[in-house]
Amino acid sequence: MRRFYRRHTGDNLAACFLEIIDPYSIIDKIECFTLNNATNNDTALQHIAQYLKELDISFDPLQRRLHCFGHIINLVVKAFLWGSDTEVFEAQISTYHDLQRETEELEAWRRKGPLGKLHNIITWISRSPQRRERFQAEVKKSLGPNTKAVSLIRGNTTRWGSDYDSLIHAFELRYPLEEFVSRVLRQNEDQENDGTPASLYLDELTPANWITLQEIMHILQPFRKWQLILQNKVHFRQLHDIFPAMDELLYQLEQSREHEIQHIPTSVDLAWNLLNKYHRLFPPTFSPLI
Repeated sequence: MRRFYRRHTGDNLAACFLEIIDPYSIIDKIECFTLNNATNNDTALQHIAQYLKELDISFDPLQRRLHCFGHIINLVVKAFLWGSDTEVFEAQISTYHDLQRETEELEAWRRKGPLGKLHNIITWISRSPQRRERFQAEVKKSLGPNTKAVSLIRGNTTRWGSDYDSLIHAFELRYPLEEFVSRVLRQNEDQENDGTPASLYLDELTPANWITLQEIMHILQPFRKWQLILQNKVHFRQLHDIFPAMDELLYQLEQSREHEIQHIPTSVDLAWNLLNKYHRLFPPTFSPLI
């Protein structure tokens, strides 16, 4: 393994790859690259193709590239959850967090709808041990003293799986969560003497918000299923698993376009267009080999 010190531009990546394989005299045996979907990888393969062309070696940078399907799923779901400006949103959240601009960070999440509001509620509860203990007490009161209290999970913008887990746990604890937030807002029970947080009034989830969250969770279920399969969590993955996965996920998004809940059809369209783009990039000439 060679440490890469240079900027991760396509020409630098290509140069490093060619330097590594040169001593092995295998330049004419290059077949395929499995890479994530970053644009610098596109550029790198174009540089490699140009180098091979000068050696009179045929190499199509599109046909010889295998896209990382796990990364495709991540990009598609993030587009569904956070919109077409996912990278801008991630950078914005990171900046606000690093600069401790809490109000602006909460507002940025809130603008993303019910899932962002849920994120803010969980963030508020988890920020002090006293709040966490009081919430756990509410869980035991609501679900029974013998219940194994399930902790809330805070999602993030990096890996969508945390958002799905956040939804699963939130629905398991929906009633104690609603009661806890309601008590804080209505009775001002904050024992830390910092007053009832104004942001919590803005983030309280309505029945309509919970319906939206339930639909989001339903749409994401097959994505979660294939994520686990392709991570060898269910069975040993095979290359041919990608094709039924693509078909099922596209079908799921097509069916979800019928939702009348605000913003969901638009979000589904963003996700479908992105997944369909990658579906068309999978080289058909490889099909007989699978």
